[in-house]
Amino acid sequence: MRLTIREQPVIKSTVYAVICLILMLFSYSFLPATRFTDHLPNLLIAVISSLALFEGVVYSCFFALFFSVLETLILGTNTLLFPLFYVVFAMLCTWLFENVFVKNFFSWFCYTMGGLAIHGLISLFAPVSNWGISLSDVFFYTTVGTFTVSACLSILIYPLFKLLKRKTDRTQK
Repeated sequence: MRLTIREQPVIKSTVYAVICLILMLFSYSFLPATRFTDHLPNLLIAVISSLALFEGVVYSCFFALFFSVLETLILGTNTLLFPLFYVVFAMLCTWLFENVFVKNFFSWFCYTMGGLAIHGLISLFAPVSNWGISLSDVFFYTTVGTFTVSACLSILIYPLFKLLKRKTDRTQK
């Protein structure tokens, strides 16, 4: 079956949306059900960084906005702060990939780790603002574990999106 040039963006968007939904189901339902870890990984940052690397600002910002709102609804967190963070992160990653650094695994990994660190810092404010919880308790028992699990699982996202980019960009000959 041959695809026309106009059908490719629809198929590409559908494939990316299905993969993002599968990753969200994995990180917010399957992984906690296995009791492998007590921490929920944040794979959306690696997905956004991968989309910024392979697809550009349109895909990364759209998926950042849509899936961050979905994530905040699932987790019950701040519905303004985190979507804003994800969209700004997507625009910043795209700008850095296009203007400053080369597009390779190392730069993607650095942006992903930086995004995870900033997300971890933003996530500290809500629990610490509750009375009776210290910053060190939240940091050492929640933030460090979440960062570690997210960093380990994020490494698998780069080859997945590289493969998807290669498979979805085939043009009609």
